[in-house]
Amino acid sequence: LKCKFQVLPSDDPLDQPDFNPVDYINSIFPTEQSLSSIDDVLNGMECKIHSIDNAIRMVVRGQTNVDQDGRTALEEAQHVISELFVHIHDIKVKAEQSEEMVKEITRDIKQLDCAKRNLTSSITTLNHLHMLVGGVDSLL
Repeated sequence: LKCKFQVLPSDDPLDQPDFNPVDYINSIFPTEQSLSSIDDVLNGMECKIHSIDNAIRMVVRGQTNVDQDGRTALEEAQHVISELFVHIHDIKVKAEQSEEMVKEITRDIKQLDCAKRNLTSSITTLNHLHMLVGGVDSLL
């Protein structure tokens, strides 16, 4: 199978989709005399393996750090949300207390308004009574 798209483009023959190990070995060791350099080729491949292993370890460690950073960010967000919830609850309690105080003040104002009407009515009645007594005195 040949892929049109590659995640990481590479010219390395080992990464090719139609890789043939026999052709690859024949290209490295074209003659019997070239087999004398087999130790050098093996050392080079071991170095490449170690390099790839190190790269994989670094990527895995990087992912672990990213996961840890993500967890830390999530924990911080949860902490901020819980603090926000506490603040909202406090505001709600204070709003309810303010509403109760407004109701009490309104009730007191209504009582004072009623007392004012009664006092005004009493003064008017006393004034009329005074005028009546004055009129009765002048008649006698």
